[in-house]
Amino acid sequence: MPFTLTLAVRDLDRTELFYRDILELQPERFIPLPGAPPALLLRLEDAVILLRPASVLESRHPALFQSLDRHPFGTGMMLEFSVQSLTPVLRNITRRKLHILYELDDREFGMREIWLHDPDGYLVVLRSRSEPV
Repeated sequence: MPFTLTLAVRDLDRTELFYRDILELQPERFIPLPGAPPALLLRLEDAVILLRPASVLESRHPALFQSLDRHPFGTGMMLEFSVQSLTPVLRNITRRKLHILYELDDREFGMREIWLHDPDGYLVVLRSRSEPV
């Protein structure tokens, strides 16, 4: 069964830059309905992450956003992605001087991870098979 997760973002361009240029994922920009503001899609096998401007979601669903300003968008969320290699991502993160929350090299299970926040505070975990450093 396909699954779609919709997330509010404050700045679609900044979000696209983060996921495309820093994490090297492939967000797709699209217009959901004629005349509607653009959104971003991240396709992940049977799941889709839909990133939409918070202002659009708030105008369509005001009851859901009444207390949103009291909490950061990413509270309690973790987005996990498997990537081929963390090396280019780490290079991008270092170049842009972004903060890595956690880095793990788990030799027992042959996995390597980095944890960081996206521009809206969503916790992003990138995982790959261990690779030579």
